[in-house]
Amino acid sequence: MKVLAVIPARWNSSRFPGKPLALINKTPMIDLVWRQVKKSKSINQAIVATDDKRIYNFCKKKNIDVLITSKSCVTGTDRVYEVSKKINSDIYVNIQGDEPLINPTSIDKVINILKKNIKKNILASTAYVKVSQNKKNFPKGVYLVCNKKKEVLYLSRYPLTSNFKKKIFKKKHVGIYAFTKNSLKIFSKLKFGRLELSENVEILRLIENGYKLISEEVKMPLIDVNYPRDVKEVEKFLKN
Repeated sequence: MKVLAVIPARWNSSRFPGKPLALINKTPMIDLVWRQVKKSKSINQAIVATDDKRIYNFCKKKNIDVLITSKSCVTGTDRVYEVSKKINSDIYVNIQGDEPLINPTSIDKVINILKKNIKKNILASTAYVKVSQNKKNFPKGVYLVCNKKKEVLYLSRYPLTSNFKKKIFKKKHVGIYAFTKNSLKIFSKLKFGRLELSENVEILRLIENGYKLISEEVKMPLIDVNYPRDVKEVEKFLKN
C-alpha cells in the first residue's frame, strides 16, 4: 500500500501566527517536523501542505516537497483531503506541523494499525501517550477514551477519565491521523456536529456520525507548540 505523509502548515494560527517558521535552536519548526517524518519507515512520500507563500518559499529553498492548498480549508484534515485529490495514495497520514518532537516510530504504529484494521470498517487511526493519574497537573491538549478493541469512543479537551478510582491511565492524544482515501471523502461530505464544535476536535465529526476510529499507544514527549512560550520548552528538552 502506498502511504503519503501530509504536513498541514498554515500561517494564521490565532494563538501563534507564523508558527511553522518559528525558530527552535535557530531552525524553523517545519524543517524539524519534516526531518522527523522522513525517518518513518512506513511512508513512501511526504509533502507539506500550506496556504502561505512564506512557508511555501521556505520549503522550496530547503528542497522540502510542498503543495499550495486553498485558504478556505477549515481544518488540517480538509487540507489533507485537498492533497488527496491531487496526489493518489492508499493511505494519507496527517502529521501536525507543530510537532517538532514527533517520534518516527509513532508514525509507523499509526499507519500499521490502520493497515491491519481496514477490512474491519475502520476509517482512520490515531495515537495517544499514557499519562499517570498520579500527576498533579495534566498537560493541556486533547485526551481520548477507547474500548477494549482500541476503538476511540470520545476525545475531549478535558483530561478524561475522571479521578474517581485513580486506577486508570489517562490517554493524551497525539496529533497523528492515518486515513484511507475513502475516509477523507466521507469526512469532506459530513457537516460540523455538536461534539466537534464543542471540543474543537475535527475527528469527532466521524465518531459522531457512527464511523470507527482506532488508536494506538506510542512513546513521545508531551510537549505541544501552541504558544510562543512553548518554544523554550522544546529547546530545553532537546538540550537535555
